[in-house]
Amino acid sequence: MTWKDRLQDASFRGVPFKVEEESAGTGRRVETHEYPNRDKPYTEDLGKITFRPSITAYVVGDDCFDQRDRLIDALNKPGPGTLVHPTYGELKVCVDGEVRVSTSKSEGRIVRFDLKFVEAGELSYPTSGAATAQTLMSSCSALDDCISDSFSGFSIDGVADFVQNDVVGNASTMLGYVSDAMKVVDSAVSDAARLLQGDISVLLPP
Repeated sequence: MTWKDRLQDASFRGVPFKVEEESAGTGRRVETHEYPNRDKPYTEDLGKITFRPSITAYVVGDDCFDQRDRLIDALNKPGPGTLVHPTYGELKVCVDGEVRVSTSKSEGRIVRFDLKFVEAGELSYPTSGAATAQTLMSSCSALDDCISDSFSGFSIDGVADFVQNDVVGNASTMLGYVSDAMKVVDSAVSDAARLLQGDISVLLPP
């Protein structure tokens, strides 16, 4: 089957039109995260881009204005409609913004349209992820309770200064790891951890 044999008669909501040319984009949606003092970024894949076909269309004939009006009525109806695309076939789309309609003195019996559509898709709600805000807060609360229980009987009273310094050093290093990990979640939490890391000895009993 040749490419011409595969072409379909274009229409929107059942109203036919001719196609001069068409185009559409494809690819992935990404978000690139760049962090201070790091040479390598992290690029997050957010899924495929929304399909947005553009069509340079026209209607032609002695009744071109009647054809124009029928197509305008179809384009102005709210909600998604069925687009029969000449190469992609049947698609469920919405009209994407303004449609330009033009005529020319030098071209009789023809009305041109710059059509832009966007994939209608479907209404769906996000599923629970690995770290929603509510889950994160719940986990932090549980961790706080665990730390409080674990350190309720902890004391370094009476031990040598070099031992105390070693405890402070280890705890400060651990807070550094926490601060680095929290940068991707909440900068305020990271800043607080860094502040605490700077003088963790204030937590020790006098």
